[in-house]
Amino acid sequence: MKNISEYNHLIEKEMEKYRKDSGKILQKFEEKFNKGSIVATHHFSNASPELIGIVKSQLEQAGFRPELIGNKPDGHITLRVSLLKSAGIVA
Repeated sequence: MKNISEYNHLIEKEMEKYRKDSGKILQKFEEKFNKGSIVATHHFSNASPELIGIVKSQLEQAGFRPELIGNKPDGHITLRVSLLKSAGIVA
């Protein structure tokens, strides 16, 4: 078996794709909050767990408290972010 470092080019290629996709999703959250929304959601359908994890961790690093809601049979998961919950105003 090859060492994991032999696959770095594949890892970098996939990570670049995830960075672009997560950037678009985070931009949508920011646009919703800038328009005055208190709660913003993003619906994932058959998205990779890695992409969902990256988006969630980037939101957490920015101080938000994202919630993953649902895992329906068709692979639909909703990522929900509440400004009130993130600010610690509500539980």
